Amino acid sequence: MNKRQKILIVDDAKFNRDILKEFLGETYDYLEAENGNQAVQIMEENPGIDLMLLDINMPQMDGFEVLKWMKLSQCIEETPVIMISSEESVETMRKAYEMGITDYITRPFDSVIVKKRVQNTLGLYANQKRLINVVVDQVYEKEENNNIMIRILSNVLGSRNSESSEHILHIRTATEMMLRQLVKTTDAYHLTETDIAIITTASSLHDIGKIRIPEEILNKPGRLTDEEFKIMKTHSEIGASMIRDMHFLQNHPLVHTAWEICRWHHERWDGNGYPDGLKGEEIPISAQVVSIVDVYDALTSERCYKKAFDHDTAIKMILDGKCGQFNPILLKCLEELSLQFSKMLSKEMDSNKYYYEAQRLSNEILSEKSLPNKNYSQNVVKIMQEKIDFFRSHSGKNSIEYNAISGQLIIINEEQQIFCQRDDPKFDIFNMFEVSMEDIQHIRFLLNQTSVQNNEITLQIKAKVKNDSQMYHLKLHTLWSPLKKDGYIGIVGYFDTVK
Repeated sequence: MNKRQKILIVDDAKFNRDILKEFLGETYDYLEAENGNQAVQIMEENPGIDLMLLDINMPQMDGFEVLKWMKLSQCIEETPVIMISSEESVETMRKAYEMGITDYITRPFDSVIVKKRVQNTLGLYANQKRLINVVVDQVYEKEENNNIMIRILSNVLGSRNSESSEHILHIRTATEMMLRQLVKTTDAYHLTETDIAIITTASSLHDIGKIRIPEEILNKPGRLTDEEFKIMKTHSEIGASMIRDMHFLQNHPLVHTAWEICRWHHERWDGNGYPDGLKGEEIPISAQVVSIVDVYDALTSERCYKKAFDHDTAIKMILDGKCGQFNPILLKCLEELSLQFSKMLSKEMDSNKYYYEAQRLSNEILSEKSLPNKNYSQNVVKIMQEKIDFFRSHSGKNSIEYNAISGQLIIINEEQQIFCQRDDPKFDIFNMFEVSMEDIQHIRFLLNQTSVQNNEITLQIKAKVKNDSQMYHLKLHTLWSPLKKDGYIGIVGYFDTVK
């Protein structure tokens, strides 16, 4: 059975509201407001409204003020508005259209015209939502296929190389993290979302030239001789030549960026790298970023010829210039990302990797100017972005994630991940952490007070973690979505010892 579409009628005259409902019939569900303040309140409490019929002249808050609020809250892009008024002046109509309405009907009106215009508007927006659903699905499918191909490439190279098959995946993840930090740190490189996506994908090909290096050199357990090292260094030129020799459009941004990275990811800021001895900004920023993350991953990975350095030692070696000179801005970015890189190294990132994968998807979709900024089909991605922002700002703490729809709760502390299911009599999470009934009731009371506008609570509770009972600072951030009837879809949070 199809869900009935919901129409909000805003008019200070009950007679007018009743006439509109009679014209439109019993096909729809109706909400009613007799002034602008009520309309705003209803919209805040019912995010799934499909259409608003709005009068202009009303007490307390008129129709233009309602439109101004909708524009500021960006819901004007999601909820179409048909203005119904006795005002016939061109200036009034122009102002209404400029503020984002979809249609304007003047009184006295014909029942057939009202009904058809409402049907047309609802149909137009429904088709738009379906189209964007298709776009979102295609973006996800493209990303999934991209990840599969990169994993295949990783395994192919890893099968004949002493480097871990995870090396390419690490480089790809770390490259994206560095690029995003670079954008936050400076506007010198004018990197767009498309640039970040291209460089991140192209980074997977940085060592493709090693496919033509003899295995006895690639996998030699001891130090390479000068002649062997000379051969090893040719992998950057070989990789660039392989890309240049492919029958692709060489001016395609992805192909060109892959060529740059392959050839120059061993160049150094002071000109002491190879193969061309480029210096400073002569080295494309794509190759600079891959270069520094490649060094970090090489230091922290075990190879046939060396043991792995720990994270802190690797970061210090790079910052101290023991691995060659790098762009000072990138060194600053690396320092800022030290904690996130540490998580990647300790595999903690694997449990939350979808946050990082979703970030590019989210930005790609939300930055597409041809799409409404708040369409329901994008809501899932927006929720993911909300989680990203929360966990990034509280990284390093013990994390909590609860899905109100599936009932699954995940708690990640320093040593383990705990999964439990709502209403499972065999698993009482509060009992596991020995939280008192008083604290449980306090948490539930505060959560019941949350809303879309006030979505966070903080408190201190006593809990037992790792056999140690002490006071913890608890912060919970509730998640809300118009895709669910009551809006509430879950919680993310963290807890940390009270200092």
